[in-house]
Amino acid sequence: MPLRPIVILLAVLATAAPAAADQRVSASSAGARQDARESLAKAKRLFDGNGVHTGKELTPVLKDLAIHLKALPAAEQREARALLARPSAGQAQAGEDAYSAKATEHRLCSEHFCIHWITRDDGAVDPDVPPLASNDGDDIPDFVQQMSGVFENVYNVENGQMNWRPPTSDGTRGGDLNKVDVYLKQLGDQGIFGYSTPDPGQDGNSQSAYLVMDNDFSQAEYPRYPNPLPAMEVTAAHEYNHVLQFGYDVLQDSWMFESTAVWMEDRVYNDINDYVSYLAPWVQLTQVPLTAFNAGDMTDPLNIKVYGDAVWNRWIDERLGANTIRGAWERSLQTKPPSFAPGAYDATLRAQGSSFFDAFTSFAADTAEWRSSAGAFQEGTTWPDVQRATRTSLAPAGRGVSGRLDHTSFALVNVTPTNDAKIKLIASLPRGTQGAFALVGREGDAETGTPTVLMQRLPSGGQTSIDLENPGRFSRITAVLVNADSTQSGFSQFLGDWEFAKDGQEVLAHVSNDYVAPTVRRHSPKSGTTVSPRSQVIINFSEPMENVTGNTIGLTAANGRKVAVRVTYDANKKQARLIPKKPLAVRTRYSVKIGSTVVDAGDNALASTDRGWTFSTRSK
Repeated sequence: MPLRPIVILLAVLATAAPAAADQRVSASSAGARQDARESLAKAKRLFDGNGVHTGKELTPVLKDLAIHLKALPAAEQREARALLARPSAGQAQAGEDAYSAKATEHRLCSEHFCIHWITRDDGAVDPDVPPLASNDGDDIPDFVQQMSGVFENVYNVENGQMNWRPPTSDGTRGGDLNKVDVYLKQLGDQGIFGYSTPDPGQDGNSQSAYLVMDNDFSQAEYPRYPNPLPAMEVTAAHEYNHVLQFGYDVLQDSWMFESTAVWMEDRVYNDINDYVSYLAPWVQLTQVPLTAFNAGDMTDPLNIKVYGDAVWNRWIDERLGANTIRGAWERSLQTKPPSFAPGAYDATLRAQGSSFFDAFTSFAADTAEWRSSAGAFQEGTTWPDVQRATRTSLAPAGRGVSGRLDHTSFALVNVTPTNDAKIKLIASLPRGTQGAFALVGREGDAETGTPTVLMQRLPSGGQTSIDLENPGRFSRITAVLVNADSTQSGFSQFLGDWEFAKDGQEVLAHVSNDYVAPTVRRHSPKSGTTVSPRSQVIINFSEPMENVTGNTIGLTAANGRKVAVRVTYDANKKQARLIPKKPLAVRTRYSVKIGSTVVDAGDNALASTDRGWTFSTRSK
């Protein structure tokens, strides 16, 4: 059954990653200087409250600024150092993030943290002063004690229960050896919840850091929270995880930093479910690579894609355990190249008997029905449905889809349930591109139905087909098209990202109910006949065929020598022609061989009896 014309439906969205932190180029290079200047400009805008959508944007920008600090000219380097400096009374110029010169600094140190805050003895109103009420009469504000308790709980979970490595020591910075410093400041008027950043001037991959948290988390500034505590808790869990990440590898890809930290905040405080707010944009962005930080520029409201990527870590956690994610950070510097997130995940997944390729393709398929309580995600029933790439639904004898997918991205396409005994998805990727295709059927409704996943992985690209029996039993069927390739050719300081080799790969897919094998209706020379050495081979098929090329149909002499031929194919006539480039040898037997990849539109191959025959040539 012939396939109707294929239409281009899969859109590849533009991505804009932040300048990635990388010291493999000279600090004096134009690319490093450009990255540093962009980070400095972004940091200024974010401190002014411009471009803030989630309140978490400042940390990756400051991290990048700290790492590329030396690439800036002297005047801009001084400006950057001031932004990166810890809040301290009297050391700030206008617009910099520091305490007033007239403030009195205080600190409360627990086993692992020191909380820093200020008061004003002159009676002036200072926005950085936290609520000072102390109901136990010890002169330590209740808010400060609550903050200290929250951070100790975060430490107990992330370092104690989950066994993440303790943070890199900051020496005596902040005034107390080996304790992480947390500074309270007014951030809510900028839309920022909190941030962490490596201390400037450090070298190497393992670096110390400090945190800044909002000084009251007032409901007026954070209206989606009923009281200050949940906002404080998720921010502490998120930003402290960054401090731990800086200790493992400050040069790791920024998307891995943020997607891990969002996953961690829900791991520490499971009942808050802050991450769910990032999924509404994310479900529209599956065709944006997993490795991309953003889906647009800093002013784009969809610029929270990376936070929705936390569902990738949730999938790994629920399938293979939370230690697998920690393992990726532990292996960050052992991969080739180092500090390459897909490589870090691959290393830890292989230790679990999987791989980045296997995991990403399964993850993509599992998103098709992630709202099902019988699916792969424990909290999926609260999530929005993942958007399909097109409104068109695939059906037998209907239109197929074609388009291009970038690395580590995927697309979902609906398939029309039919009353056929079975149907099949026929799909292809270019040779050499790692990918996969799947059919996902759901019996029942979105939240309580049972999904069935049938997948074919293509580690080297090519074409495949997937059979689905009794498709009419499903209330929804989805085709999943995946480019899982993360091959890269190195880091580009100009792009601020890795140069991925398998972007824009063409993907073709259609659905068929054709299970009838095609036939060779006639051919010449006929089998066993003797013909002129100047003869051509003509093959007429019963229906249009695919993959008819000189690589799939050949002519071979009796001694095994392959004959040089030009192969033409007329789809209208359903006819292939093998034209020898020079006359055949006289009095020689020849064999025609048709490969198994010559198939009809339903991916049905010829019977073996139709794929080969012999003939001979006469003396002239």
